[in-house]
This record gives sequence, structure tokens and C-alpha cells, in this order.
Amino acid sequence: MSDHYLKEELYKLVRKDPAIFEFLQAGSLDGIWYWDLENPEIEWMSPRLWEVLGFDAEEMPHRAEAWQHLIHPEDLQTANANFNAHCADPSHPYDQLVRYRHKDGSTVWARCRGVAIRDESNNPIRMLGAHNEVTLLKQAEQELSEAVEHLERSNRNLEEFASVASHDLQAPLQTITNFLTLLQFSADERLTENEQHYIERAVDAAQRQSQMVRALLDWSRVQMHDMSRRPVDTGELVAEVTSELRASLDEANAEVLVDDLPLVRADPVLLRRVFQNLLHNALKLRSERPPRVHIRAQPVRSTWSFPRRGQRHRLRLQVQRARLRLRRAPPRQGPLRGLRHRPGRVSAGHQGPRG
Repeated sequence: MSDHYLKEELYKLVRKDPAIFEFLQAGSLDGIWYWDLENPEIEWMSPRLWEVLGFDAEEMPHRAEAWQHLIHPEDLQTANANFNAHCADPSHPYDQLVRYRHKDGSTVWARCRGVAIRDESNNPIRMLGAHNEVTLLKQAEQELSEAVEHLERSNRNLEEFASVASHDLQAPLQTITNFLTLLQFSADERLTENEQHYIERAVDAAQRQSQMVRALLDWSRVQMHDMSRRPVDTGELVAEVTSELRASLDEANAEVLVDDLPLVRADPVLLRRVFQNLLHNALKLRSERPPRVHIRAQPVRSTWSFPRRGQRHRLRLQVQRARLRLRRAPPRQGPLRGLRHRPGRVSAGHQGPRG
């Protein structure tokens, strides 16, 4: 395939008119250099190259040592290694990021690229190179790295605090539970039926409070770590959640019907929290009649939809490729017509191909 006519025309203009070349190098580069490898102490550097480094080009000699005094020693070693490799093998790129010392003492980052000009015997006799300044980019990378490090440190501190706070809150609850249990056993025959019931209620409340503290710790960990997606048996998960909430369900005389549920790909901690929140809402936001909740799954293309029907309200939970989300069905008349559930991170980021 022949070259485009505009490319041929541009190349002719560059060879014919030096102003075209000057425009190209000034508009797209931050300096060029041309090195005499047969006289390696001699090297021409463009005015723009010195301008980027803060120097007056008229005051700077066209000698290789001029820039070699300004480049970082480690980067000079890397550049020399790439230069030798490129001269030995043209396919090896002469391309690296280097640091220069600006006239004011600051650091200038530049991408330095070059190509060897060879004679008829394929021996390198000249080296043509170009600079692109990337200081602002490197500064942004550094700031981002520092911000990430700060966030990671803050997350570690928060996780440590949550763990300590969880332990401190769990300890008195465990003490209350232990003493109530001891009281129940030691005074078993002397307690009336109502007194036994009171102790049982108190123990149950302490245990539920302990579960809430553990859930709060789990939630804090969820917020500070990336989600871990893996196959989850939603049938087993819902059974565990209903078992955890058995006391509350019995107290509300609630009926929970669960069909055969599928295997989905999701974060088990977050998915558990979703079902916990749904059942909590069914118990909390209800009329005087006992709640009845039916959990079932329906295949929808490559996802599973979990329409959950409760007394006078309906929510849809759908495990999708992109995220797990709750959709609210059209409102119905009744005490729950304004129900909205916004699980935030809990329902974000899941994917659900059918297992």
C-alpha cells in the first residue's frame, strides 16, 4: 500500500522548510537533542530542552556533560544501559523516564526517547532524541499514592477501633448473660413462671444486642474492604438469617415461606445483610396483623430475581451481572405504601449468573 499523498506532502515540506520542523518540535516536544557518537563529548540540545530545565540556552554549551550533570545518577545508569542495548540491537527501545535537576533545585520528570542513526555498515554514528516533560503527571501520581496510603492507614485505624469497641461492648453483655443464666439455674425451683420468662427475655435481649454489635463490626469491615464474590447458596443463607431472627419472628407471630433458592455469585456478607434488612423491615414496618413473607427466586435471563411478597407490600431483589439491587414495585394502599429500602453498598457490585 502506497503512502497517503498528504503524508508524502508533509515530509517534503519538512525537508524543504525548516519552519515546519520547528513548529512540529515546538508544538509536540519539550526539547530534542542530536548526539555525535563519533565525538561523544559533542551534543546539540534545542533551546526548548534548556528552557524546561530553567536555563538560558545561550549560556549552555552543546556538550554531553552539560545534561549529564543534571540527570539523576540512577536514571543516567538506566539511560546508559538502554543506549548500549539499543546500539547493539535496534529493536531494543531507547525509552525511559528520567529525573533532571531544575535550575531552582526542583525535580523535572521527562520521558526521554531516542533512535540511533547508522552508517552503511549499520554502525551507530548519531543519536536523535526527544523529551516530553511529565512532571505534573508524576506529581499527580505521587499525590494519589499518598492519598491512598493515608486512606489505607485510616482504614486500619478504623478497623482496629471497631474491633476494640466491639470487644468492649461485648464484654458487659456477656457478663449480663452469664449472671442471668447462673441466676436462672441456681434459683430455678424458686422462680415463678413469669420470673423465668423475664430472665429468658433478658438473656435473649443481651444475646441479640451482642449479635448487633458483631454485625456492626462486620459492617465496618465491609465498608473498608473490597467485596469478595463467590458462589453463595441463597437457600442456606436465608435459613441462617431466619434462624438468627427466630426470636423476633416468633414474637411477631410472623410466617416466613421459603421456596427452593438458587446458587448465585455474590459477596456472602453483603447478601446476608440484604436479607436481614428485608426481614427486619417486614417485622418493623407492618400493620397489626402478623406478617407473612414469601421468599422465592425467578430466572431472568442471566440473573436471578427474588420477588419478596409481604403483607401489603412488595419488594424485588435482583442479583445481576453488574450489581445486586432492590426495585420497588408500584405502591399499594396500606400502612407500608411508602416503604423504601436503600441498602447502599450492601446491594451494589454483585453479579448473578445462574449457578
